Order: sequence, then structure tokens, then C-alpha cells
Amino acid sequence: MKVLARDWIGMEVEVIESPNPCEIGIRGIVIDETMHTLKIKSERGNKIVTKKYRWFKVNVDGVYFKVKGDLINFRPEERIMRGIVMIKRIKG
Repeated sequence: MKVLARDWIGMEVEVIESPNPCEIGIRGIVIDETMHTLKIKSERGNKIVTKKYRWFKVNVDGVYFKVKGDLINFRPEERIMRGIVMIKRIKG
């Protein structure tokens, strides 16, 4: 849950599921984020990947999480606030 309430810029990600087979395996560091896309700096240059309908493997402090792109398909600041609210609800 905390992965949703973080800034993704600078995080290591990999596309593990996508309706576009060419995107599967794109791996690198997030260098920019918009409401609907992640810009990933990969070994083959910068790639822009749509968040919706994709699954990402995300490295957070050495721990890997599988994150559904639909859950992060918001403006970064909105996603961070929603994540904080969800964490507070879970903690009670």
C-alpha cells in the first residue's frame, strides 16, 4: 500500500504485463510521471509507458512489489494523497 503513496520518480520499475507485447520487459528508472504515463530511462533509451492496463514490478528499498497500473493512474500528487488516506484507513 505504501508504494501507492510514494513519489515514483527515481524508482526502479519493470513492465511485467501489458496489452502491448513490445512493452513487456521494459526496465529502468522512472524519470518522469504524468497522470497516465511513466517515462522510464532504460538501457535502450527513454520509454514512455501508459499506466492503465499494465502491471509493474517496483523495487522499494530492496523489496519488489507487483503493482497494477490502474491503481496509479492518477496525477502523482493525487495518487500520493489517495495512498496516504488508504494507509490511514487501514491503520484505523
